[in-house]
Amino acid sequence: MRNQLGLWIFAFAALAGLAEPALAGHCGTCRYPRGFVTPDQCVTPVVTSTVRYQPVIEQHQTVCYRPVYRTEYRAEQFTTYRPVHETTYTSEKYVVQRPVVEHYETVRNYTVNRPVYETHLQEQQFTVMKPVTRTFQVAVPYCTTQPVYERHVKDVSHVVMRPHVEECQVAVPYCVMKPVVEHHVRRNTYTVNRPVVEHYQVPVTYIVNRPVVEQHVREIPYTTHRAVKEPYCVEVPYCVMKPVYETHTKDVPYTTLRTETQQYQVAIPYCTLRPEYTTQTFYTPVATYRTEVDYVTQQRVSYITEPVVTEHVVKVCSGRYETVTDYIPGPVVTRAVRTPGTCVFDPCTCTSHYVPGCLTHQTFQCPGRTVCKKVWVPHEECRVVKECRMVCKPVCTTVQVPVCRKVCQTEMKACTKTTCRLVKEQHVRYETRQHCYKVAEQHVRQVCYTTCRMVPEHHTRTETRFRCYTVAEQHVRRHCFTTCRMVPEQHVKMVTRTRCYAVPEVKTCEIPYKTCRWEKEEHVRYVTRRHCTMVPETVTRQVCYTTCRLVKQEHVRYETRCVVEKVPVVCVRHVPVTTCRWVCEQKQCVERHCRVNYVCEERVRCVPVTTCKVIPETHCRLVPYTTCHTEAFTLNYCVKRYVPVCVPVCP
Repeated sequence: MRNQLGLWIFAFAALAGLAEPALAGHCGTCRYPRGFVTPDQCVTPVVTSTVRYQPVIEQHQTVCYRPVYRTEYRAEQFTTYRPVHETTYTSEKYVVQRPVVEHYETVRNYTVNRPVYETHLQEQQFTVMKPVTRTFQVAVPYCTTQPVYERHVKDVSHVVMRPHVEECQVAVPYCVMKPVVEHHVRRNTYTVNRPVVEHYQVPVTYIVNRPVVEQHVREIPYTTHRAVKEPYCVEVPYCVMKPVYETHTKDVPYTTLRTETQQYQVAIPYCTLRPEYTTQTFYTPVATYRTEVDYVTQQRVSYITEPVVTEHVVKVCSGRYETVTDYIPGPVVTRAVRTPGTCVFDPCTCTSHYVPGCLTHQTFQCPGRTVCKKVWVPHEECRVVKECRMVCKPVCTTVQVPVCRKVCQTEMKACTKTTCRLVKEQHVRYETRQHCYKVAEQHVRQVCYTTCRMVPEHHTRTETRFRCYTVAEQHVRRHCFTTCRMVPEQHVKMVTRTRCYAVPEVKTCEIPYKTCRWEKEEHVRYVTRRHCTMVPETVTRQVCYTTCRLVKQEHVRYETRCVVEKVPVVCVRHVPVTTCRWVCEQKQCVERHCRVNYVCEERVRCVPVTTCKVIPETHCRLVPYTTCHTEAFTLNYCVKRYVPVCVPVCP
């Protein structure tokens, strides 16, 4: 804050220095001492001069005031209220329903149905269809067809259009415009400004401000507050409920079921089937076919296509698209228009009233629109079209064609047949089974249980508390700061300047140019044109073709077939059957029951009651008070002024 105050004072002093009145006579040179006038300013009246402003720095002093703050501490007493809690215990009676458990036993009779299993063998008869195979020969007649090919030749006539082309020369006159180029030269005179540059030096005086840095140290007093923590002890009474545990024992009867197992043997008959195999051999005729190949000479006709090109003139319809602009008028709209009304005088009421005009319907046309569309413009032109078509040409070749035929052969083949039949065998196996039943046993066990009751105990504990206050301490710190002042120094330097002016010069140049004119020449060219006509010709060719007819042949083959016949066979088997019957048994069991009776008991308990009272306490604290007074000090500052200087300017 102190630095900002100094800057504001420096700014107001600078504005005050600039606000002094200045005289402008003789460009202001008469208001300054001779030391500020340089020899460059004293020039002859003939030379033209220019006024320039040169900066000058002046040192000034001013008296400023800064605030000085002083902090003092005063003792101040204040009262606080500390709550103190006290806990007391009062006896309170209450009634509790204590459960009393009584156990008693009852005998219950019940009936159990025990299953008794009996196993015996049962004879069953069943019929089995035994397959019997019978073999026999069957003659199967069949028919085959053999193809027989025959060659024939026939004459085929057709008309062919042969093109006939005639050529002729046509003279076509045309005109050519030939350009003739002529060369000319013209003279052009012009003036050029040649630049001339001259250099000269001018002395320039300038002032440089050299900074001078000074170091200063000032002492600043300040106060700090140190916190002091003071402990003190307080006794706090409290009550603890201590549990007292008591252990008791009681007898509890219970019943357990012991499992007993009894083993016994059971005979189970079963039946197995043993296979018996029988082998038989018999002969069967088998027909095989052998393929024989015979070669037959045949003539085959193949056709080769040859291209034949013809030309003819065709009219081709072509064209182009042109953009056409059409104006489409707007629609005609009818609207109702009311005509102007009139004022009518009523002699009965001696007043005039307005009578509106009648409605008339007027038609008017809405503004149209312009539509651009593309229109196809047809155009016909003649084009020479080449047409290529393929002409068939017959070619005869001799080919050896293989003909296949099958020859039947019969052979006897030995076949082996194996038959299987199943032989029944009876067996018996023994299984060991177990029978489980439960046996009741009575036991007595001792059960330990624990009861808990709460006994109050009074104690006192000591708590350490702290009281905090602050202590003022005086300190002094050193503040180092740096000041900078500017010392002006005067220097002179030579500045090189350039003056440029133009000298006119006259020059002449020759400009060549060309002229062109067109001359007309007549020429004649000859165009060869063709005229094509189609001449009909009759062509006869021989076409070879082959016919095929089928010759029927009868054959017989023998097939071996089998017929399976089923013969019924009666079999007997023994099936074990298990029957179950229920046997009633009378049993007894002892059931244990529980009865709960509630007995009223009166008990006493301690109820804590907490009371709170407020104790006033007086404390003393130091309150800081800050006072402020102003202190005068001297501030140095620099003022920058501009001094006019006359600088000579060469013509």
